[in-house]
Amino acid sequence: MLGFSFDPDDPDYVLNLKDEYSATVNVFLHFTVLGMIALVTGRPFLFPSLGPSAYLIATGEQPRAEGAYHVIGGHTVAVVGGMIAYALFGNEVSAYVVFARPDPAFSIEVIYLWASGTVAMMLTTTAMLVTKTNHAAACATTLIVALGLMGGLEDGVIIVVAVAILWYFHDKVISPLAHRYGFVPRDARAE
Repeated sequence: MLGFSFDPDDPDYVLNLKDEYSATVNVFLHFTVLGMIALVTGRPFLFPSLGPSAYLIATGEQPRAEGAYHVIGGHTVAVVGGMIAYALFGNEVSAYVVFARPDPAFSIEVIYLWASGTVAMMLTTTAMLVTKTNHAAACATTLIVALGLMGGLEDGVIIVVAVAILWYFHDKVISPLAHRYGFVPRDARAE
Protein backbone atom coordinates (compact mmCIF):
# COMPACT_ATOMS: atom_id res chain seq x y z
CA MET A 1 0.00 0.00 0.00
CA LEU A 2 1.41 3.38 -1.02
CA GLY A 3 0.36 5.69 1.74
CA PHE A 4 1.31 7.84 4.65
CA SER A 5 -0.46 9.39 7.61
CA PHE A 6 -1.94 12.69 6.45
CA ASP A 7 -3.49 13.92 9.68
CA PRO A 8 -1.32 13.53 12.79
CA ASP A 9 -4.45 13.82 14.95
CA ASP A 10 -6.14 10.89 13.16
CA PRO A 11 -3.85 7.84 13.24
CA ASP A 12 -6.43 5.80 11.25
CA TYR A 13 -6.36 8.09 8.23
CA VAL A 14 -3.97 6.98 5.53
CA LEU A 15 -3.70 8.72 2.19
CA ASN A 16 -3.49 6.03 -0.45
CA LEU A 17 -1.60 7.56 -3.36
CA LYS A 18 -2.58 4.68 -5.64
CA ASP A 19 -6.30 5.44 -5.09
CA GLU A 20 -5.95 9.18 -5.53
CA TYR A 21 -3.78 8.73 -8.63
CA SER A 22 -6.20 6.26 -10.24
CA ALA A 23 -9.23 8.50 -9.62
CA THR A 24 -7.39 11.52 -11.03
CA VAL A 25 -6.34 9.61 -14.13
CA ASN A 26 -9.91 8.29 -14.53
CA VAL A 27 -11.34 11.81 -14.49
CA PHE A 28 -8.65 12.99 -16.91
CA LEU A 29 -9.56 10.20 -19.33
CA HIS A 30 -13.31 10.85 -19.00
CA PHE A 31 -12.98 14.53 -19.76
CA THR A 32 -10.41 14.00 -22.50
CA VAL A 33 -12.83 11.77 -24.41
CA LEU A 34 -15.78 14.15 -23.89
CA GLY A 35 -13.61 17.18 -24.67
CA MET A 36 -12.51 15.63 -27.96
CA ILE A 37 -16.15 14.92 -28.84
CA ALA A 38 -17.02 18.56 -28.02
CA LEU A 39 -14.09 19.74 -30.14
CA VAL A 40 -15.08 17.63 -33.15
CA THR A 41 -18.84 18.28 -32.95
CA GLY A 42 -18.82 21.86 -31.69
CA ARG A 43 -21.58 20.86 -29.26
CA PRO A 44 -21.56 21.18 -25.45
CA PHE A 45 -20.51 17.68 -24.43
CA LEU A 46 -18.91 19.25 -21.35
CA PHE A 47 -21.20 20.85 -18.78
CA PRO A 48 -21.06 21.43 -15.00
CA SER A 49 -23.17 18.53 -13.75
CA LEU A 50 -20.93 16.05 -15.55
CA GLY A 51 -18.22 16.80 -12.96
CA PRO A 52 -19.98 15.27 -9.93
CA SER A 53 -21.01 12.25 -11.99
CA ALA A 54 -17.43 11.72 -13.20
CA TYR A 55 -16.17 12.05 -9.63
CA LEU A 56 -18.61 9.44 -8.31
CA ILE A 57 -17.80 7.06 -11.14
CA ALA A 58 -14.02 7.58 -10.96
CA THR A 59 -13.71 7.26 -7.19
CA GLY A 60 -16.20 4.45 -6.65
CA GLU A 61 -17.39 6.55 -3.72
CA GLN A 62 -21.03 5.61 -4.07
CA PRO A 63 -21.52 2.28 -5.85
CA ARG A 64 -25.26 2.83 -6.20
CA ALA A 65 -24.54 6.03 -8.15
CA GLU A 66 -22.18 4.25 -10.55
CA GLY A 67 -24.60 2.02 -12.43
CA ALA A 68 -26.01 2.97 -15.79
CA TYR A 69 -29.54 2.98 -14.45
CA HIS A 70 -28.70 5.58 -11.80
CA VAL A 71 -26.28 7.76 -13.75
CA ILE A 72 -27.99 7.81 -17.14
CA GLY A 73 -31.49 7.44 -15.72
CA GLY A 74 -30.97 10.20 -13.16
CA HIS A 75 -29.73 12.67 -15.76
CA THR A 76 -32.54 11.71 -18.14
CA VAL A 77 -35.12 12.35 -15.43
CA ALA A 78 -33.37 15.65 -14.67
CA VAL A 79 -33.41 16.79 -18.29
CA VAL A 80 -37.13 16.00 -18.60
CA GLY A 81 -37.93 17.72 -15.29
CA GLY A 82 -35.90 20.78 -16.27
CA MET A 83 -37.49 20.98 -19.72
CA ILE A 84 -41.02 20.74 -18.32
CA ALA A 85 -40.34 23.41 -15.70
CA TYR A 86 -38.66 25.72 -18.20
CA ALA A 87 -41.53 25.30 -20.68
CA LEU A 88 -44.05 26.15 -17.95
CA PHE A 89 -42.22 28.94 -16.12
CA GLY A 90 -38.92 29.87 -17.80
CA ASN A 91 -40.54 32.27 -20.27
CA GLU A 92 -37.48 31.92 -22.55
CA VAL A 93 -35.15 33.77 -20.18
CA SER A 94 -31.62 32.68 -19.32
CA ALA A 95 -29.80 33.12 -16.04
CA TYR A 96 -26.74 34.20 -18.09
CA VAL A 97 -28.64 37.15 -19.51
CA VAL A 98 -30.72 38.08 -16.46
CA PHE A 99 -27.86 38.16 -13.96
CA ALA A 100 -25.54 39.99 -16.37
CA ARG A 101 -27.84 43.02 -16.24
CA PRO A 102 -26.87 45.94 -13.99
CA ASP A 103 -29.75 45.49 -11.53
CA PRO A 104 -31.91 42.37 -11.90
CA ALA A 105 -33.30 42.61 -8.36
CA PHE A 106 -37.10 42.34 -8.19
CA SER A 107 -37.37 41.70 -11.92
CA ILE A 108 -40.04 39.42 -13.35
CA GLU A 109 -37.26 37.43 -15.07
CA VAL A 110 -35.81 36.43 -11.69
CA ILE A 111 -39.29 35.25 -10.67
CA TYR A 112 -39.48 33.14 -13.86
CA LEU A 113 -36.09 31.57 -13.11
CA TRP A 114 -36.97 31.03 -9.46
CA ALA A 115 -40.23 29.29 -10.38
CA SER A 116 -38.61 27.24 -13.13
CA GLY A 117 -35.72 26.11 -10.92
CA THR A 118 -37.97 25.26 -7.99
CA VAL A 119 -40.45 23.27 -10.07
CA ALA A 120 -37.59 21.48 -11.87
CA MET A 121 -36.09 20.41 -8.55
CA MET A 122 -39.47 19.26 -7.28
CA LEU A 123 -40.18 17.24 -10.45
CA THR A 124 -36.69 15.76 -10.56
CA THR A 125 -36.64 14.84 -6.87
CA THR A 126 -40.03 13.15 -7.07
CA ALA A 127 -39.26 11.37 -10.35
CA MET A 128 -35.88 10.10 -9.15
CA LEU A 129 -37.45 8.76 -5.96
CA VAL A 130 -40.32 7.12 -7.85
CA THR A 131 -38.02 5.59 -10.50
CA LYS A 132 -35.26 4.90 -7.95
CA THR A 133 -32.70 6.48 -10.26
CA ASN A 134 -31.28 8.48 -7.31
CA HIS A 135 -28.26 10.25 -8.77
CA ALA A 136 -27.71 13.49 -6.85
CA ALA A 137 -25.42 14.98 -9.51
CA ALA A 138 -28.42 15.05 -11.85
CA CYS A 139 -29.99 17.77 -9.70
CA ALA A 140 -27.41 20.14 -11.17
CA THR A 141 -28.52 19.05 -14.64
CA THR A 142 -32.14 19.91 -13.94
CA LEU A 143 -31.10 23.41 -12.86
CA ILE A 144 -28.87 23.88 -15.91
CA VAL A 145 -31.91 23.21 -18.09
CA ALA A 146 -34.50 24.99 -15.93
CA LEU A 147 -32.42 28.18 -15.72
CA GLY A 148 -32.02 28.36 -19.48
CA LEU A 149 -28.29 27.62 -19.45
CA MET A 150 -28.72 24.66 -21.79
CA GLY A 151 -32.06 23.87 -23.25
CA GLY A 152 -34.15 22.59 -26.02
CA LEU A 153 -34.46 19.05 -27.24
CA GLU A 154 -31.04 18.97 -28.93
CA ASP A 155 -29.19 20.06 -25.78
CA GLY A 156 -31.27 17.63 -23.71
CA VAL A 157 -30.22 14.78 -25.99
CA ILE A 158 -26.57 15.92 -25.85
CA ILE A 159 -26.68 15.89 -22.04
CA VAL A 160 -28.01 12.32 -21.92
CA VAL A 161 -25.62 11.12 -24.64
CA ALA A 162 -22.62 12.73 -22.87
CA VAL A 163 -23.60 11.04 -19.61
CA ALA A 164 -24.05 7.71 -21.40
CA ILE A 165 -20.61 8.07 -23.02
CA LEU A 166 -19.09 8.91 -19.63
CA TRP A 167 -20.60 5.83 -18.01
CA TYR A 168 -19.95 3.48 -20.94
CA PHE A 169 -16.32 4.57 -21.36
CA HIS A 170 -15.70 4.09 -17.65
CA ASP A 171 -17.50 0.76 -17.42
CA LYS A 172 -16.15 -0.83 -20.61
CA VAL A 173 -12.66 0.68 -20.89
CA ILE A 174 -11.34 2.37 -17.75
CA SER A 175 -12.73 0.03 -15.08
CA PRO A 176 -11.50 -3.21 -16.73
CA LEU A 177 -8.03 -1.68 -17.15
CA ALA A 178 -8.05 -0.48 -13.53
CA HIS A 179 -8.98 -3.97 -12.32
CA ARG A 180 -6.35 -5.58 -14.51
CA TYR A 181 -3.54 -3.36 -13.25
CA GLY A 182 -4.70 -3.06 -9.63
CA PHE A 183 -5.81 0.57 -9.67
CA VAL A 184 -9.31 0.24 -8.30
CA PRO A 185 -10.17 3.08 -5.92
CA ARG A 186 -11.61 2.18 -2.55
CA ASP A 187 -14.87 3.72 -1.34
CA ALA A 188 -13.65 6.76 0.59
CA ARG A 189 -16.71 6.67 2.86
CA ALA A 190 -16.17 3.04 3.88
CA GLU A 191 -13.29 3.86 6.17
